[in-house]
Amino acid sequence: MIWYILFALHSLLAICFSIHIVTVRRSPSAAAAWLLEVWLFPIAGALFYLVAGWHAEQPLRRGKKREHFVETIISGGCGSTIDRCNRVELLNDGGEMFPALIAELHRARRSINLEYYIFDDDRIGSTIADILMRKARGGVEVRLLYDALGSFLPAHGMLRELRRAGVEVRAFSPLRFPWFMPSTNERNHRKIAVIDGRVAFIGGINIARRYLEGNELGRWRDEHLRIEGGAVADLQGVFAADWIGAKGGRFDVEKSLAPYDPSLDMKVQIGWSQSGVTRRTLLDAFTAAIMRARHHVRISTPYFVPPESLLQAICIAAAAGVKVSLMTPARADLRVTAFAAESYFADLLAAGVEIYLYDGGFLHSKMLIIDDEIVSVGTANLDYRSLLTNWEVAAFVYDKEFAQMVARTYDNDIAKCHLLTAEEYNARPLKRRVAEGMSRILAPLL
Repeated sequence: MIWYILFALHSLLAICFSIHIVTVRRSPSAAAAWLLEVWLFPIAGALFYLVAGWHAEQPLRRGKKREHFVETIISGGCGSTIDRCNRVELLNDGGEMFPALIAELHRARRSINLEYYIFDDDRIGSTIADILMRKARGGVEVRLLYDALGSFLPAHGMLRELRRAGVEVRAFSPLRFPWFMPSTNERNHRKIAVIDGRVAFIGGINIARRYLEGNELGRWRDEHLRIEGGAVADLQGVFAADWIGAKGGRFDVEKSLAPYDPSLDMKVQIGWSQSGVTRRTLLDAFTAAIMRARHHVRISTPYFVPPESLLQAICIAAAAGVKVSLMTPARADLRVTAFAAESYFADLLAAGVEIYLYDGGFLHSKMLIIDDEIVSVGTANLDYRSLLTNWEVAAFVYDKEFAQMVARTYDNDIAKCHLLTAEEYNARPLKRRVAEGMSRILAPLL
């Protein structure tokens, strides 16, 4: 009798959620994946959809000007415009980023605002925590926002010491079992540091030792930006909104900013995505940037599980004669995402995309370079989770000289890659192809 009751309950839940899926999901592939999930996994499938899949995908929002301009899409989605007075420095790996960040933390006189997906209690985390505590005791306003899932097990001792020293600490979207909500699936994947309202850092590097010393995957290859100038205000604004949303105290963004040199001449625009009207901003901006390319598109990402619009843009650009290079890890830290990524390689190779598998360690860089004119460095991977679920941020730099320098860095990394050929890809064993096919079905859920 109990089995009939469970079957009836599963069928009722599956029917109800199926109605919701087909009425709000706009992507056929996403709808199909969720339908399979709620029907194949009794009870658990419906509960997972409630937590992770309830929100509908946001439609493309029309900008005030021509939609294919990257800057217009970002402005229409986020309200942020290009700031023309900036200085931007590229920081390669933790070996350049951590010393630069620590130096600025030591210089702080008024405020330190840090927002990280991961803040580990290791050698790097402890070093930065010590600086934060010394600064807070010295009268500097210090705020730390970390993601409750990314930093799932932060040392309670460290948190107590930080708070005792006067550091304001907040967790983004704490996990409170069993009261999981659909918003629980949305994680704050941003990495932002703003010091004295004068200088900001943004990129793919979290506060963790592996970004400096590596791990079992080898040395971690990543990129970060150090920014001075008008764009700091937008990053300060993103932090402020997230801080208030995490029930932190309010603070005046304008009063917290420092004056900057008006002679700075690099154009920077900050874009971000989260729930609401900005949901598709980075996805649409990346897609538009690739579609407007005339000569060369360079992409690096640790996870390549792209939504359909982005995949089509990449393939169309390559098929139209634009040189498209994709750099992704040869060894991945997550097998299911690696299998899902490999399932897309057939489409890319057929379109003429050059796929470089990075052998020099683990590639964690999230970068897009268009025609040696536009560079985007930020926190978003080219996958469904980053582009349609997580809270992300990216800096778009519109500067030819800077873009050419970053392109040379990218091309230097190619020496640590091997070029995937169609022959190599087609020679993979059947069981791997099956794993790829199964993982691709789950791509919208990853």
